Amino acid sequence: MKNLNKVLAAGLLAFNFVSYASAFESEALKAAGLEAGTAAMPEVPLPSSEAAAVAETPDLDLFRYFGYGATPRASELYLEKGAKGIEKESLLSLKLETIKNAYLKPAITFTTGKGTKVHISGTKASNCPNGGNSCADKDKFFLVLTTDRNESYFVRAMDIVNWGIFMSGSKTVTIDGEKYVVKVYANASTPENSKLEVKGPRGVALNSTLKQVGDGVASKGVDVKLGKAYKLAYGNEIVQGPQGAKFTDKMLLLMIPFPVVDANSYYIFNASDIKPAGVTFPSFEQGYSFRLEGGVLDISKI
Repeated sequence: MKNLNKVLAAGLLAFNFVSYASAFESEALKAAGLEAGTAAMPEVPLPSSEAAAVAETPDLDLFRYFGYGATPRASELYLEKGAKGIEKESLLSLKLETIKNAYLKPAITFTTGKGTKVHISGTKASNCPNGGNSCADKDKFFLVLTTDRNESYFVRAMDIVNWGIFMSGSKTVTIDGEKYVVKVYANASTPENSKLEVKGPRGVALNSTLKQVGDGVASKGVDVKLGKAYKLAYGNEIVQGPQGAKFTDKMLLLMIPFPVVDANSYYIFNASDIKPAGVTFPSFEQGYSFRLEGGVLDISKI
């Protein structure tokens, strides 16, 4: 049975790891990675009980604590003015540049041998691994390692999941000439308690939970009180493809319900949709106007 389990495990663990890194605004990043190819395995009949166990393996949704993105549609403000009157109360006036990509630097960190602080955050790409849009949210999720030099290294989350004999993954990135291996140890019953581990040349550099990462990301946002309490984040869109992930020039606003609730929805707004004349987002929260001019976001009650 032990030999059979070894054969099964080897046949089931097949991952390709491609290292891709991107820097903010200017320099291209370099992240060294591991490649694990598939090996041809002899066909071994599964005992009926073990075959059933494989067939019934649940589709792990480890990253649901980070929420599911919704993209409300903007409506021109004047369409709502006739029914609800003019803006009555300013709730927020914020220069967005002051919080640009701040979510990438939560207080979940480790330090390299050369003293570089590395922050770990979580985010989702706007598309799927093949460049399309027909995939599960978990296939869009990335952990992002960001240095205090504003270098970011992307780690596709589903590539680093470890769960029993079914999944065994890791990703190696090189920072300051040192190799760091990133893994997630799945907790299928309470996914937010899944363990994130980063192991470097001096042993374990970071041990955290996905919940701690999610809470850390949200805490970097700005408090906004509408019908509900939110954290407002602002940053570059991330897209992915066969060669990895990268930032684009497209800027996004995120409204994250706070405190964070497992599997809740968060809201994504294209900054370019928010006009100086003002817009509303009725499917998000009715009765509020959004204006963006000269890099300053204004939110008012109407």
